[in-house]
Amino acid sequence: MYYINEEEVRSNLTMKDTIDAIREAFEEYRAGRASSNTRVRTFSEGSVLNTMPASMEKYHILGHKTYSASRNGARFVVTLFDSRNNDLIAIVEANRLGQMRTGAVTAYATSILHPHVENFTIIGSGFQAETQLEGMITVSHPQSIRVYSRNYDHAKDFASRMSKQFGVDIRPVDNAEAALSDADTVSSITNSTSPVILRKYLGDEYHVNLAGSNYMNRREAEYEVLHDADLVVTEHYDQSMVESAEISEYVKFGGKPVELREIAGRYGEFSGLRRTVFKSMGIGLEDIATAYRVLRNLGIA
Repeated sequence: MYYINEEEVRSNLTMKDTIDAIREAFEEYRAGRASSNTRVRTFSEGSVLNTMPASMEKYHILGHKTYSASRNGARFVVTLFDSRNNDLIAIVEANRLGQMRTGAVTAYATSILHPHVENFTIIGSGFQAETQLEGMITVSHPQSIRVYSRNYDHAKDFASRMSKQFGVDIRPVDNAEAALSDADTVSSITNSTSPVILRKYLGDEYHVNLAGSNYMNRREAEYEVLHDADLVVTEHYDQSMVESAEISEYVKFGGKPVELREIAGRYGEFSGLRRTVFKSMGIGLEDIATAYRVLRNLGIA
């Protein structure tokens, strides 16, 4: 059994690796050779234990991401078992891993639904926003990039740091209208409880990634953004019905979202769609697939 720490993950996982792992996992999921169950939350003394089980037959792995979160922070690990003999293969620390796969899954969805990104906007400027940017510039080459945060100083700091890190020009903006106007692709990664993305600020064509919330009391986009979309995609229907205010409301009023696995690998089939939305909450399949890629890169799988 191997124990893989955060530094080993960081040193052995690129964004391209992660996107490739996500792509492979969802194509296997579509083929019926992978599974992912809904998140289970257990509450105790101000902490929440989250478990996210999944399996992937191609690599004979069963496992889950488990994390405990409270006001004092969070601790993340992924456990991997061999499905052929029940051996515990590895425990992988998963803070960096989770950050990478969160950026990778929105990048993967965008590469299918809206591959030609021109004007890209990031809503949010925290830890997770970094890989939303990295994922997007890995799968596409935006002509312009803007970042908006409720705290303009945070947006300026993010723009400065990420411009230097990735060699791209990022412009901070101080209001949502300026951020969304003329943006054809938007990734939101916030903990907002009220909509940040309003339909009136978006144009006739848009792709929106909603990646910041997995609680029903949070919301990043108003209903009209989904209602006006030609296609709404979610990672996992059952999970979105208990974790996503946007998707559950969309379904309540007759909307019919499809799961990401249903469009996996179908490049070029959605080029005629003018408006698309992808809702990401994070599922265990992404974590075990990414953890296994780390083991492969370390030469131990």
